[in-house]
Amino acid sequence: MPARKPVSYTSLISDVFYRSRDIDTKELHQLLNQAEAIPQSLLPFKGIIHVIDYTQRRHVGISGDIVNMIGYKPEQVIENGLDFVVDIFQKDDFKLYNEKMFTKAMDFLINIPHEEHDQYIFSYGYRMRKSDGNYIHLFQQGTYVTDIKTKLPLYGIGVVADISPVKKDVCMIFSIDKKNKGSLLRYNNITTEYYYPDPDEAKLSKREKEIVGRLADGLSSKAIADRLYVSESTVVNHRKNMLKKTNTKNVAELIQYAIKKGII
Repeated sequence: MPARKPVSYTSLISDVFYRSRDIDTKELHQLLNQAEAIPQSLLPFKGIIHVIDYTQRRHVGISGDIVNMIGYKPEQVIENGLDFVVDIFQKDDFKLYNEKMFTKAMDFLINIPHEEHDQYIFSYGYRMRKSDGNYIHLFQQGTYVTDIKTKLPLYGIGVVADISPVKKDVCMIFSIDKKNKGSLLRYNNITTEYYYPDPDEAKLSKREKEIVGRLADGLSSKAIADRLYVSESTVVNHRKNMLKKTNTKNVAELIQYAIKKGII
């Protein structure tokens, strides 16, 4: 059986079936209400709520102060369709979002039962160009309403917030979380991954390579700190950064990654 072709953002909006009618007001309100129910870990950053109809390649609902966020009126975003959104997406970020992050989200949906789709929240971090030409860091949390046969999105609903005040690097985050049955506001993390628009930023530094080598020798963070004449917290921070750069979950996976890549 031939391998299934990955579903990217651009391929989805190019290939998805077109509806013969516009979404009605009742449906729109239901979707907006569903978006409002998404737990906002973005607080205290107030976000906008949006609803995308992929079958028509456009937003069908935007709630919140989008003008102050990106400088465009809701009507501009809605009337100009998803091509407009792609155009103001930071180009390097969009390439990763399109080919890596969104594709992983679609692959995840395709491989789980359709009736479970509404239990998952998908989060993305990326940069977008404002009307004044400056870029801001956005963080989006949302869910998808999917087709029962293809399992691919018909609608995307979510909350988007400007996190520029606290975001000081260009690393992009992608995560999938599942609702906790015991709580409406708590989610269990399925996966969290980090992407770097500039590949050089994902490379381990000379000091990081040195530290992962010492970790492979079985040394503790304190022992490594003593040998390198740095604080233990410095070693711990390097270790955290290496886990992000390599998308590994723990030191064991980090060491395996370093061995596989010939770093140690």
